[in-house]
Amino acid sequence: MKITNFLAGAMLMTSSMFAVTITTYDSTPFSGSGSASVKLGSTASASETFSIPSKTGSAKGGSSLKSNGYEWGLSWNVDPTLSWSYTTVVSGLQTINFEIDIVPDAYNRIFNSAGYTLTGTKNSKGAGIKNFTVKAYVPYPGTYVPVGDISVPGVSGVKGTKTESNDNTNNGGIGPFVAFGPSVNPLKMGVEITFEAALSAGDQLSLNGTLTIEKDAPPVPEPATFGLIGAALLALGAVARRRA
Repeated sequence: MKITNFLAGAMLMTSSMFAVTITTYDSTPFSGSGSASVKLGSTASASETFSIPSKTGSAKGGSSLKSNGYEWGLSWNVDPTLSWSYTTVVSGLQTINFEIDIVPDAYNRIFNSAGYTLTGTKNSKGAGIKNFTVKAYVPYPGTYVPVGDISVPGVSGVKGTKTESNDNTNNGGIGPFVAFGPSVNPLKMGVEITFEAALSAGDQLSLNGTLTIEKDAPPVPEPATFGLIGAALLALGAVARRRA
Protein backbone atom coordinates (compact mmCIF):
# COMPACT_ATOMS: atom_id res chain seq x y z
CA MET A 1 0.00 0.00 0.00
CA LYS A 2 1.28 3.46 -0.83
CA ILE A 3 1.86 5.42 2.34
CA THR A 4 3.10 8.81 1.22
CA ASN A 5 4.28 10.78 -1.78
CA PHE A 6 6.72 13.65 -1.91
CA LEU A 7 9.10 15.41 -4.27
CA ALA A 8 12.86 15.28 -3.84
CA GLY A 9 16.04 15.60 -5.88
CA ALA A 10 16.79 17.63 -8.96
CA MET A 11 17.86 17.16 -12.57
CA LEU A 12 20.03 19.42 -14.67
CA MET A 13 19.82 19.18 -18.45
CA THR A 14 20.45 22.03 -20.87
CA SER A 15 19.91 24.45 -17.97
CA SER A 16 16.46 23.06 -17.07
CA MET A 17 15.49 21.79 -13.60
CA PHE A 18 13.17 18.86 -12.93
CA ALA A 19 11.85 17.27 -9.74
CA VAL A 20 12.02 13.53 -9.06
CA THR A 21 8.78 12.07 -7.74
CA ILE A 22 9.31 9.52 -4.95
CA THR A 23 6.62 7.16 -3.70
CA THR A 24 7.10 5.31 -0.42
CA TYR A 25 5.64 1.81 -0.10
CA ASP A 26 7.10 0.74 3.23
CA SER A 27 7.27 2.76 6.47
CA THR A 28 10.45 1.00 7.65
CA PRO A 29 13.03 3.82 7.86
CA PHE A 30 16.06 3.67 5.60
CA SER A 31 18.56 6.44 5.04
CA GLY A 32 19.90 6.09 1.52
CA SER A 33 19.99 7.59 -1.94
CA GLY A 34 19.92 6.69 -5.59
CA SER A 35 20.60 8.25 -8.94
CA ALA A 36 19.72 8.05 -12.62
CA SER A 37 21.71 9.39 -15.55
CA VAL A 38 20.86 9.52 -19.24
CA LYS A 39 23.29 10.13 -22.09
CA LEU A 40 21.96 10.69 -25.59
CA GLY A 41 24.72 10.11 -28.11
CA SER A 42 28.02 11.57 -26.95
CA THR A 43 27.00 15.08 -25.91
CA ALA A 44 23.56 15.46 -24.32
CA SER A 45 23.45 14.10 -20.78
CA ALA A 46 21.37 14.48 -17.63
CA SER A 47 21.59 13.19 -14.08
CA GLU A 48 19.10 13.07 -11.22
CA THR A 49 19.57 12.11 -7.59
CA PHE A 50 16.90 11.18 -5.07
CA SER A 51 16.56 10.05 -1.47
CA ILE A 52 15.58 6.52 -0.42
CA PRO A 53 13.76 7.10 2.88
CA SER A 54 12.24 3.65 3.31
CA LYS A 55 12.85 -0.02 2.62
CA THR A 56 10.68 -0.15 -0.50
CA GLY A 57 9.52 2.55 -2.85
CA SER A 58 9.78 4.04 -6.32
CA ALA A 59 11.06 7.11 -8.13
CA LYS A 60 10.06 8.74 -11.39
CA GLY A 61 12.25 11.17 -13.29
CA GLY A 62 11.18 14.71 -14.03
CA SER A 63 11.83 14.42 -17.75
CA SER A 64 9.01 13.44 -20.10
CA LEU A 65 8.60 12.07 -23.60
CA LYS A 66 7.07 15.36 -24.67
CA SER A 67 9.78 17.62 -23.23
CA ASN A 68 13.01 15.63 -23.67
CA GLY A 69 12.09 12.53 -25.65
CA TYR A 70 12.53 10.04 -22.81
CA GLU A 71 11.30 9.17 -19.32
CA TRP A 72 12.42 6.73 -16.63
CA GLY A 73 11.14 5.04 -13.49
CA LEU A 74 12.62 2.92 -10.70
CA SER A 75 11.32 0.76 -7.88
CA TRP A 76 13.40 -0.83 -5.16
CA ASN A 77 13.64 -3.08 -2.16
CA VAL A 78 16.91 -2.39 -0.37
CA ASP A 79 17.19 -6.10 0.60
CA PRO A 80 18.08 -5.72 -2.46
CA THR A 81 16.16 -5.56 -5.75
CA LEU A 82 16.26 -2.76 -8.32
CA SER A 83 13.63 -2.63 -11.09
CA TRP A 84 13.88 0.01 -13.80
CA SER A 85 12.00 1.26 -16.86
CA TYR A 86 12.97 3.62 -19.65
CA THR A 87 10.93 4.86 -22.61
CA THR A 88 12.25 6.90 -25.53
CA VAL A 89 11.20 8.36 -28.87
CA VAL A 90 14.77 9.49 -29.68
CA SER A 91 16.97 7.75 -32.25
CA GLY A 92 20.64 6.95 -31.83
CA LEU A 93 22.97 5.68 -29.13
CA GLN A 94 21.71 6.00 -25.54
CA THR A 95 23.35 5.10 -22.23
CA ILE A 96 21.44 4.98 -18.95
CA ASN A 97 22.76 4.31 -15.45
CA PHE A 98 20.65 3.52 -12.39
CA GLU A 99 21.98 2.87 -8.87
CA ILE A 100 20.66 2.65 -5.29
CA ASP A 101 21.96 2.24 -1.76
CA ILE A 102 21.21 -1.18 -0.28
CA VAL A 103 21.48 -3.04 3.02
CA PRO A 104 25.08 -4.33 3.34
CA ASP A 105 25.52 -8.11 3.48
CA ALA A 106 27.73 -10.89 2.10
CA TYR A 107 26.17 -11.09 -1.39
CA ASN A 108 27.50 -13.64 -3.88
CA ARG A 109 24.61 -14.54 -6.22
CA ILE A 110 23.04 -12.44 -8.97
CA PHE A 111 20.06 -12.43 -11.32
CA ASN A 112 19.69 -9.73 -13.97
CA SER A 113 16.98 -9.56 -16.62
CA ALA A 114 15.82 -7.02 -19.20
CA GLY A 115 13.58 -6.65 -22.22
CA TYR A 116 11.99 -4.18 -24.61
CA THR A 117 8.76 -3.41 -26.44
CA LEU A 118 9.24 -1.67 -29.77
CA THR A 119 6.31 0.03 -31.49
CA GLY A 120 6.57 1.25 -35.07
CA THR A 121 3.83 3.15 -36.85
CA LYS A 122 2.51 1.80 -40.12
CA ASN A 123 3.54 4.96 -41.97
CA SER A 124 7.14 4.97 -40.67
CA LYS A 125 10.22 3.29 -42.13
CA GLY A 126 9.97 0.69 -39.42
CA ALA A 127 11.38 0.96 -35.90
CA GLY A 128 14.54 -0.81 -34.75
CA ILE A 129 16.91 -1.47 -31.87
CA LYS A 130 20.39 -2.99 -31.78
CA ASN A 131 23.29 -3.57 -29.38
CA PHE A 132 20.96 -3.66 -26.36
CA THR A 133 23.08 -4.68 -23.36
CA VAL A 134 22.80 -4.36 -19.59
CA LYS A 135 25.81 -4.56 -17.25
CA ALA A 136 25.60 -5.08 -13.49
CA TYR A 137 27.84 -3.36 -10.93
CA VAL A 138 28.11 -4.70 -7.36
CA PRO A 139 29.22 -2.50 -5.67
CA TYR A 140 28.32 0.37 -7.99
CA PRO A 141 30.18 1.87 -9.80
CA GLY A 142 33.54 0.26 -9.11
CA THR A 143 32.97 -3.48 -9.51
CA TYR A 144 31.63 -4.79 -12.82
CA VAL A 145 30.12 -8.30 -12.51
CA PRO A 146 30.48 -10.00 -15.93
CA VAL A 147 28.17 -12.92 -15.03
CA GLY A 148 25.40 -10.33 -14.71
CA ASP A 149 25.65 -9.31 -18.38
CA ILE A 150 22.53 -9.28 -20.53
CA SER A 151 22.40 -9.09 -24.31
CA VAL A 152 18.92 -8.82 -25.85
CA PRO A 153 18.52 -9.60 -29.58
CA GLY A 154 17.86 -6.58 -31.78
CA VAL A 155 15.37 -6.08 -34.58
CA SER A 156 14.71 -3.65 -37.45
CA GLY A 157 11.86 -2.57 -39.73
CA VAL A 158 9.14 -3.09 -37.11
CA LYS A 159 5.68 -1.82 -38.04
CA GLY A 160 3.45 -2.78 -35.19
CA THR A 161 4.75 -4.16 -31.89
CA LYS A 162 7.74 -6.37 -31.15
CA THR A 163 8.71 -7.64 -27.69
CA GLU A 164 11.95 -9.38 -26.68
CA SER A 165 13.62 -10.25 -23.36
CA ASN A 166 16.60 -12.08 -21.91
CA ASP A 167 18.59 -12.60 -18.72
CA ASN A 168 22.15 -13.24 -17.61
CA THR A 169 21.70 -17.00 -18.08
CA ASN A 170 20.34 -16.60 -21.65
CA ASN A 171 17.05 -18.19 -20.66
CA GLY A 172 14.69 -15.47 -21.85
CA GLY A 173 14.27 -13.80 -18.48
CA ILE A 174 13.44 -16.87 -16.36
CA GLY A 175 16.84 -18.26 -15.42
CA PRO A 176 18.16 -19.00 -11.92
CA PHE A 177 20.56 -16.94 -9.82
CA VAL A 178 24.20 -17.40 -10.78
CA ALA A 179 27.19 -17.24 -8.46
CA PHE A 180 29.71 -14.42 -8.48
CA GLY A 181 32.52 -13.95 -6.06
CA PRO A 182 34.15 -13.53 -3.80
CA SER A 183 31.23 -12.37 -1.67
CA VAL A 184 30.92 -8.62 -1.32
CA ASN A 185 29.41 -6.34 1.32
CA PRO A 186 28.37 -3.39 -0.88
CA LEU A 187 26.64 -0.14 -0.07
CA LYS A 188 25.34 0.30 -3.63
CA MET A 189 24.37 -1.70 -6.68
CA GLY A 190 23.41 -0.58 -10.16
CA VAL A 191 23.15 -1.19 -13.89
CA GLU A 192 24.39 0.40 -17.10
CA ILE A 193 22.06 0.10 -20.09
CA THR A 194 23.20 0.82 -23.64
CA PHE A 195 21.42 0.49 -26.99
CA GLU A 196 20.97 2.12 -30.37
CA ALA A 197 17.46 3.04 -31.44
CA ALA A 198 16.16 3.67 -34.95
CA LEU A 199 12.89 5.56 -34.50
CA SER A 200 10.79 7.70 -36.83
CA ALA A 201 8.06 10.14 -35.85
CA GLY A 202 5.38 8.24 -33.94
CA ASP A 203 7.63 5.26 -33.06
CA GLN A 204 8.38 4.39 -29.44
CA LEU A 205 10.75 2.12 -27.55
CA SER A 206 10.11 0.98 -23.96
CA LEU A 207 12.71 -0.99 -21.96
CA ASN A 208 12.62 -2.51 -18.50
CA GLY A 209 14.66 -4.79 -16.28
CA THR A 210 15.34 -6.07 -12.78
CA LEU A 211 18.59 -6.64 -10.93
CA THR A 212 18.54 -8.80 -7.78
CA ILE A 213 21.42 -10.04 -5.64
CA GLU A 214 21.43 -12.39 -2.66
CA LYS A 215 23.71 -14.49 -0.49
CA ASP A 216 23.84 -18.26 -0.28
CA ALA A 217 21.53 -19.63 2.39
CA PRO A 218 23.18 -21.76 5.11
CA PRO A 219 23.18 -25.42 4.02
CA VAL A 220 20.25 -27.45 5.36
CA PRO A 221 21.28 -30.90 6.69
CA GLU A 222 19.85 -33.87 4.82
CA PRO A 223 17.53 -36.23 6.77
CA ALA A 224 20.33 -38.78 6.94
CA THR A 225 22.58 -36.13 8.49
CA PHE A 226 19.94 -35.44 11.15
CA GLY A 227 19.96 -39.18 11.92
CA LEU A 228 23.73 -39.23 12.35
CA ILE A 229 23.57 -36.19 14.63
CA GLY A 230 20.88 -37.89 16.74
CA ALA A 231 22.91 -41.10 17.00
CA ALA A 232 25.99 -39.14 18.05
CA LEU A 233 24.03 -37.34 20.77
CA LEU A 234 22.69 -40.65 22.09
CA ALA A 235 26.22 -42.09 22.17
CA LEU A 236 27.51 -39.07 24.07
CA GLY A 237 24.66 -39.44 26.55
CA ALA A 238 25.49 -43.10 27.12
CA VAL A 239 29.17 -42.27 27.74
CA ALA A 240 28.21 -39.56 30.20
CA ARG A 241 25.97 -41.98 32.14
CA ARG A 242 28.74 -44.56 32.40
CA ARG A 243 31.09 -41.96 33.85
CA ALA A 244 28.50 -40.75 36.36
